[in-house]
Amino acid sequence: MFCLTNLRIVLITLCLLSLTSTQADEPFRPPGKFVYIDSQVMYIDCLGNSSPTVLIDVGLGDSSANWYKLAKQLSSDVRVCVYDRAGYGWSNTGPGERTTAQISYELNRLLFEAEIPPPYILVGHSFGGFTARYFATTYSDITVGVVLVDSSHPEQIERLAKLDKQHKDEPLKISRREAPPEWMNKFERQWYLLNASRKATVAQMSELAGFATSAQQVSSLGPMPNIPLAVISRGKIQLPIIDGVELEQQWQLMQKDLLSLTTHSWQEIIKDSGHQVYTDAPDVIIENILKVVEMSRKNMMNSYSYNNLIYSGENNTIRLRNFF
Repeated sequence: MFCLTNLRIVLITLCLLSLTSTQADEPFRPPGKFVYIDSQVMYIDCLGNSSPTVLIDVGLGDSSANWYKLAKQLSSDVRVCVYDRAGYGWSNTGPGERTTAQISYELNRLLFEAEIPPPYILVGHSFGGFTARYFATTYSDITVGVVLVDSSHPEQIERLAKLDKQHKDEPLKISRREAPPEWMNKFERQWYLLNASRKATVAQMSELAGFATSAQQVSSLGPMPNIPLAVISRGKIQLPIIDGVELEQQWQLMQKDLLSLTTHSWQEIIKDSGHQVYTDAPDVIIENILKVVEMSRKNMMNSYSYNNLIYSGENNTIRLRNFF
């Protein structure tokens, strides 16, 4: 009889085979683990041991490997997990619309199935900032801090309408990478090829198609819990002036808006960084994450509710007593 366990093994095997480079590379298994969620296989990699757990969600078109070096450096001070959203990196395609609500649900299920204990600090870069805000608000009882890295803003479509109007008649273009550079090691070469794959392209197009819905989902949430919040913003100009409208200025105003999400927030603008802050200024991101970690640890030591977390099957959420 073909049992569910065998089905899971087959699915994970197929996923691994599909992720093997078509070039002359040997099959390569990444350092993390594959987790079965309903009909999906998702990838997550956790490093370090100290609570709380820092969860990193990446921007459009990126994968866990983009943040791996930063995570490895951070792991000496705190447990940190990087994962691939459905379709990216080593995760296979996910069901339904690729919106923030669905993505946050899948992340919660992934944490449950992978047995990664709370409490959590959410780090969201660009579009991943939507996930950080949605998760923190929806699962407020197990979230103790947030770091937003040049994060998307729910009003950016409206505020950057001039740019949207200019490009609305142009077909959506998703660039596909050429062969990976020779200097890349096997790990870097694999994720480079994976993010140029058809499934990653479809995932990116699907998230872009659902961006307005995701923005609405985030804006319609209730207030975010009053927890430590670091807002890290780029300093280099990335958006042009169109019809006299300074779009970069609008972006910076939206970054400043994010500070109002909690009363324990601060902003750091990195003068020499563009949008890919994790490449331009990883040390600044680590410094701010550790600041949130330290503040959250102090808060948790003074909070009875966090010292009495227990497991609950409701909504497939983990709550763990005595996590220290």
